[in-house]
Amino acid sequence: MVKVSVIIVNRNGKEYLDNCLTSLFGQSYKNFHLIFVDNGSTDGSIDFVKNNFPGVKVIALDKNYGFAKGNNIGIEEALKDKEVKHVALLNNDTKVDKNWLEELVKVAENDDKIGSCQSKILFLDNPQVIDAVGIGIKRNGTTYHIGWQEEDKGQYENISEIFAVCAAASLYRRNMLTQIGLFDEDFFAYYEDVDLSSRAKFAGWKCMYVPKAIVYHKHCATFGKDSPFLAYLGQRNQYYYKIKNLPTGIIFNFLMRQTGSIIVTFLSIIKRTILGDNKTIRSRSSYLKANFDAFKNIPKMLKKRKRIHSARLISNKELKKWFK
Repeated sequence: MVKVSVIIVNRNGKEYLDNCLTSLFGQSYKNFHLIFVDNGSTDGSIDFVKNNFPGVKVIALDKNYGFAKGNNIGIEEALKDKEVKHVALLNNDTKVDKNWLEELVKVAENDDKIGSCQSKILFLDNPQVIDAVGIGIKRNGTTYHIGWQEEDKGQYENISEIFAVCAAASLYRRNMLTQIGLFDEDFFAYYEDVDLSSRAKFAGWKCMYVPKAIVYHKHCATFGKDSPFLAYLGQRNQYYYKIKNLPTGIIFNFLMRQTGSIIVTFLSIIKRTILGDNKTIRSRSSYLKANFDAFKNIPKMLKKRKRIHSARLISNKELKKWFK
């Protein structure tokens, strides 16, 4: 059994931790240790872990540094141990099947070019429905969760190569991470996993879906599915991901569409101001702020793009084979 580090990043998720950690320590795969990175929680999460799971390595941060940086801190700590061959990431609002880690490692160890593995993620509150079995990409560059809200009828029971993994429950090879780098911390949260998978794809690494590695996920427990901040990050970060990674034609079309959408939204805010619809104004103002912040950082993303694409091993033609 090769050694694995499991990393859980937490922010005020105490209510989920007993379920998550108890299932994790019931794994059939035993050669792993847990690094618990706390993003400035105020709900007693750290004390709960220390009191109930004393063998866990706890890294207590002074504030919320986000999903990307929180995981990077955990990964950097994990990789200090030269025996660690794989790093598994797991959201705090999950419960894992007893064979979860064993199945991921089994597939990863089957091929040295497999850089990451995706779990079969089902909804915790409705385990017959799929949250994600990987991340796919459309022809316009938009990404999506494969299998999202489909009833699990056995349609995703084959090990297969996919475009990207969802970092809520995934495994990453040490050698891949040391080659391509960790998560881009400018993302804070959301799309950072797609960005990392894209860079891995460019470097020639495979990304595999493992159907027997089953995880049950609460989904959006940290932010809440209707969180304005979540919507802001999703809107802003799609710029970051696309500008850094996708072919220029797709980026140009995306920016043209977004410009039109921004104009329509701005005119809508003027109309809603006249009507006194403050709720809609706040929502659409957040949308405009996300776009403004994204446009402001385009030069920064272009510099990153230059570094990424200067080392690419696959062509645009090979990349577009993944576009659906």
